[in-house]
Amino acid sequence: MSNQNNGGPAFPELGNVGHNSDWQSESGMTLRDYFAAKAVGLCFAQYLNHAEVEGFQDGWRDGVAADAYLMADAMLRARETS
Repeated sequence: MSNQNNGGPAFPELGNVGHNSDWQSESGMTLRDYFAAKAVGLCFAQYLNHAEVEGFQDGWRDGVAADAYLMADAMLRARETS
């Protein structure tokens, strides 16, 4: 993955702030990953419409996943401009 904006953590945690615990915070998925997960269903549906006419093509899953991340990147850019 490149050094592009990933939006930071999707569900940030405060971690062990002022508590007597061994629990460690983990950042989990990025906002980019979260947006892509939300967009993948729409991208798949769009591909199914295409495949109904053209048929399924080799590597279609990679294309759907790439489209979901392109949509996520667009959502991150939109956040920067609003």
